[in-house]
Amino acid sequence: MDLRSRMRASMLIVIMFCMMCVTSVLGREEQKQADTYAACEVR
Repeated sequence: MDLRSRMRASMLIVIMFCMMCVTSVLGREEQKQADTYAACEVR
């Protein structure tokens, strides 16, 4: 019981960490695309 709850908690931590990484990467990509669109509009 204790081991199972501990494993579930560690899995939740790993999943949250992965989600944070994915959202940060997606945010960076969106920022890059926004910069590209701004540069194109300036031209």
